Amino acid sequence: MDRIVFTRGVPPPEAFPADELAECFGAAVRGDTAVVLQYGHQQGYGPLREELAREYEVSPANVMVGNGSLQLQDLVAAHLVRPNMVVYTEQPSYDRAIVTFRRRGARVIGIPLEEDGISTERLEEALSREVPAFLYLVPDFQNPAGATLSLEKRRRVVELASEYGFTVIEDVPYRKLRYRGEDLPLMRELDDSHVITMSSFSKLLSPGIRVGFMLGPEELVRDLTRLGENTYLSPVLPTQAAVAEYLRRGWLQPNIEKLKELCRPRWQATEEAVRRELPGAQAFIPDGGFFVSVMLPEEANTDDLVGRAKKIGLVLTPGAAFFADPDDEGATPGDRFVRLPFCAVTPDQISEGVSRLASLL
Repeated sequence: MDRIVFTRGVPPPEAFPADELAECFGAAVRGDTAVVLQYGHQQGYGPLREELAREYEVSPANVMVGNGSLQLQDLVAAHLVRPNMVVYTEQPSYDRAIVTFRRRGARVIGIPLEEDGISTERLEEALSREVPAFLYLVPDFQNPAGATLSLEKRRRVVELASEYGFTVIEDVPYRKLRYRGEDLPLMRELDDSHVITMSSFSKLLSPGIRVGFMLGPEELVRDLTRLGENTYLSPVLPTQAAVAEYLRRGWLQPNIEKLKELCRPRWQATEEAVRRELPGAQAFIPDGGFFVSVMLPEEANTDDLVGRAKKIGLVLTPGAAFFADPDDEGATPGDRFVRLPFCAVTPDQISEGVSRLASLL
């Protein structure tokens, strides 16, 4: 029996623009040798920061480039969190972010996620009890659930951030992978006074190049630059320079279109399989990104679901990993939550995999 792997949200290997990246690496190393192959300024490779500043209409002083966005999240947490401070996330949320914030001493509290994003009513209730070091959101095609934060809720979140004086991290690595519908504005476009925007090229080019970026206040970028220099000395300039060259040549958008063309049938196959095989589950069907998710009904047999799935060749991520501490006294439903990353599996594998999942319930 073939193994079907529904664990990591990664691009399919056939999507990697290997020849183009090789050309850009060569051009970057030969064209700017003294900078690219030397210890570098921690804020990131200058030409890449300038490219990003133009795209997002900010100053290069507001841009920091790091070794993936998770590293930047860690630096922000190290800078803003003091022992026993609270950080709010969606519930469920990105598992590695939860671990990262906890490692920096935060109590990570999850605010329930609804079909149109985080519950702003529950967020406001939580804020009335305790103001966080920051609120971490994945507003577009959320990891792990797939939900997208509505325009109304985006406006409400930035209003609450201004009212209570806390920082919002909007993490948007999936934003450019929209398969249907129209883009909603970034929260920073509504009010950037309390918003840090993060993203990366992991989903659009390659996870292995480890290039992420952050847009934030100039003072914060300076503080994190110093913290980074004391943490890992220098960014990985060859990969950053290769990405800058890739952008300069205008190759990113055509590659995004190729990636969407490859992933769209897999997204459609996942929706169809979930509707057909799991009619009793609450399904989050996004308009883009890498993930469909389901909350299984309470009566479903979820005992040792991951272990039983493995025995029939289906590899799942334990749902509990995506849940922070609850914002009330209730239990988290992690045993009923299943994330289905679809981009690295074929439509046939998706159909078979969801069928196997249904057989266990």
